[in-house]
Amino acid sequence: MAAAHSLADESTGALLTNPKGMVPSMIEAVARLFVTRFLQTYISCGCLLLLEEGGTRFTFEGDRSICPLKAVLRVHSHQFYWKVMTRADLGLADAYIDGDFSFTDKKDGILNLIMILIASSNVNSNITKMKKTRGWWAPVLFTAGISSAINFYKHYLRKNTLTNARRNISRHYDLSNELFALFLDETMQYSSAVFKNEDEDLKVAQLRKISILIEKARIDTKHEILEIGCGWGSFAIEVVKRTGCKYTGITLSEAQLEFAKKKVKDAGLQDHIRLLLCDYRQVPDTHKYDRIISCEMIEHVGHEFMEEFFGCCESLLAEDGILVLQFISLPDQRYDEIRLQSGFMREYIFPGGCLPSLNRITSAMTSASELCVEHLENIGNHYYKTLGCWRKNFMENQSKIVALGFDEKFVRTWEYYFEYCAAAFKSRTLRDYQIVFTRPGNVAAFGNPYQRVPSEVDHDHDIPVSDGETTEP
Repeated sequence: MAAAHSLADESTGALLTNPKGMVPSMIEAVARLFVTRFLQTYISCGCLLLLEEGGTRFTFEGDRSICPLKAVLRVHSHQFYWKVMTRADLGLADAYIDGDFSFTDKKDGILNLIMILIASSNVNSNITKMKKTRGWWAPVLFTAGISSAINFYKHYLRKNTLTNARRNISRHYDLSNELFALFLDETMQYSSAVFKNEDEDLKVAQLRKISILIEKARIDTKHEILEIGCGWGSFAIEVVKRTGCKYTGITLSEAQLEFAKKKVKDAGLQDHIRLLLCDYRQVPDTHKYDRIISCEMIEHVGHEFMEEFFGCCESLLAEDGILVLQFISLPDQRYDEIRLQSGFMREYIFPGGCLPSLNRITSAMTSASELCVEHLENIGNHYYKTLGCWRKNFMENQSKIVALGFDEKFVRTWEYYFEYCAAAFKSRTLRDYQIVFTRPGNVAAFGNPYQRVPSEVDHDHDIPVSDGETTEP
């Protein structure tokens, strides 16, 4: 064991060793050696410091001109190394959740660490070449192969069949309406907002996003609307108040349905709004809808069911109808690699989830429907700010969240979740698309060449907030 300790200190560039510090077991010493050697090779930009309890310090530094960020981790347990060695990126999340390490910078520590890892991955040519063909059987750390295979199998068992889809949705969205209310704004919108400036209120930015979706769908009084994934009902109420349309919304979350129905009743809009606990595959196709909206729900469909989703939209959409989707998207080049993994998000946040790539969306559209893309816009730049607002609200209400029955591990899990996603959007690894679909020949909706499809830049003004009066059809 002493030899292993000595080898670790020599080969990883430990700057300071305190003999009264943490004493790892033989296995933990091997794990520390392996992980620190790996990080020496992997960290090609930015700066990562590991500070152990007794004073031992490991420094990994790459090109600071590419990524000037620095992350300092305080390692409280040598289990940190074992978890990273055996579970790779999922092990890193496990170690944070379990309290095996923390950050000296409590505000931006997680964000900076993930940004450094993303930047290093992007500039490391060898890793980049591996990623083109790597699946669950070949993670970045080959020692994590067994756990990667197990996680892949677990994800396969969670694929979104009719039975699993409801179970997967319930595991996240049925946690507690009170929980979501503590970090979302009054609209209870759980998707990216669109901000006018850095200081704008989240509620105003969410209402702007709703306005953009309504305008892109060209909804008016005579239309019947279907929203796939109606959430807590805010879009339903806003679209009916603003246009007077007839609205049907579906969800698989019982908690969301209960909340949304009460909200609709309080608004006095029961005659205009119908809410159902229903899978998109079970909506009767005997009725056609003029407009279909789905905002960040298709991420819960799954790779295997993407064609079925578009086939259902095709059968439910009226002849001159419009489909508008908002969804988080992976880069096309990394889609096949990532969809075969069961990483942090699938393990802890969205079981059964699968972020599609743009190509996966359009290929499913082509093979399962007559739809085509009319307009596309990426609003992903706004997600970093949105996630920052959610994290701020979440952490400020931490004591209330614990009072609801959620423990400290849950709090750390969700803190990691918000920052993990924020880093992906800030680095422009993820995008958030709004796409307008229609069928060829839809002159009724798009025949006027002077009526453009609106975009985020067209909404650089105050958002009209409905006054509670409904436009009668």
